[in-house]
Amino acid sequence: MELKDISVGVTGFIDILGFSAKVLSADNLEDIKELHRLITLVQENFEFSNNDEMTQEVHELAGKSVLAFSDCVVFNIPLESESTKYSGTFDPFMMDLLSMAFSQGICVHNGLFVRGGIDIGWWYNKGDTLISSALVTSAKREATANVPVIALCEDLYEHFYGHSDRSTYSEAIDPIKAMFRHYEDSNTSFYYLDYIYLCLNNMDWSPRTKEEREQYQNASYEQKNIIRNKGYESMIENWLIGHSSEIKKAAEKVKGDSKVYSKYEWLAAYHNDVVGEFTTNSDCLCKLG
Repeated sequence: MELKDISVGVTGFIDILGFSAKVLSADNLEDIKELHRLITLVQENFEFSNNDEMTQEVHELAGKSVLAFSDCVVFNIPLESESTKYSGTFDPFMMDLLSMAFSQGICVHNGLFVRGGIDIGWWYNKGDTLISSALVTSAKREATANVPVIALCEDLYEHFYGHSDRSTYSEAIDPIKAMFRHYEDSNTSFYYLDYIYLCLNNMDWSPRTKEEREQYQNASYEQKNIIRNKGYESMIENWLIGHSSEIKKAAEKVKGDSKVYSKYEWLAAYHNDVVGEFTTNSDCLCKLG
């Protein structure tokens, strides 16, 4: 081992909630196939890919490592790489976190609830050996985050909060305020990735079907604005209704376990809190039975 083999960067530990119980209850081939499908879905969405050339190229430029262990994904992004030479160490990491929020949203829409921790620290990975201070602290953060979110350790939040490049943004578009929410209970407090808001706030409608494209192309400027706004509203509402549906289905399955059920109660409340920022349609609210 040499000093050049050790890097400092952002490390994350992402875990699938309730997966162990699913493994223990699997007693036939179809059950095991479904477990494989779920793990593959999480791995793909959190960019664990050995086959996708574009993903490999992006990872190489950023020096990013993504490892998969059964029901968890571990990633590391060094602060110094070919990518950060030109774009700094703030914006690229904000984009990585935004991508992570999208991944979490996709997972929930597929009935997969993840919880994770992220921290900044040193990382050594060579061959079959992996040692990392940030992996230890991010795994501990994941274990103590008792709701299904991706939580930041304090050192990482302070790193981003006090980053010099943050000053290039006005207060109105401050990415720190847009990226994270604060969680607090009697045992712990932390900032977490505000994935619901980020998924909704970054939606961009465009005509998809041939009929929609023709209608849009033939519309006047005013009509195009109306079509875009209606399309955007529809996307927002469909996303929220789908998200709500998955929370309700998951909560129903654990109704007899008050501790686990409370996690979905919290998630439903978080969902409903964000709803008001995007729509007045009450169908989008998540009402647990």
